Amino acid sequence: QKIAPMSLIFLTMNNLSTSIFLLMGLLSSLVGGWGGLNQTQTRKIMAYSSIAHLGWMATISSIMTNILIMNLLFYLIMTTSVFLSLIISKSKTIQDTTSTWTLSPTLTIIMLLS
Repeated sequence: QKIAPMSLIFLTMNNLSTSIFLLMGLLSSLVGGWGGLNQTQTRKIMAYSSIAHLGWMATISSIMTNILIMNLLFYLIMTTSVFLSLIISKSKTIQDTTSTWTLSPTLTIIMLLS
């Protein structure tokens, strides 16, 4: 989900002004944050989280490319750990994750920290 948008950001980073990237990042972060507030399905929450994180990455791209790459790597590691935890626990909604604590407290702590 992130490789194609990030490649577009890398390609247009030198051609667009900083204010456009900041505006795009702000709008994406607001849409992602507000959209994910009232969701109960983990897929929708992760989709809105992805939209919000793309906004943060667009904002970071106007500052430094090295920090952008580091942020992308951290995002990929954290998202992969969350997805693997959700697959292992077979959780599809937030209510499903509440029963994960009784099955595996370690897995629940990993999901919480990720």
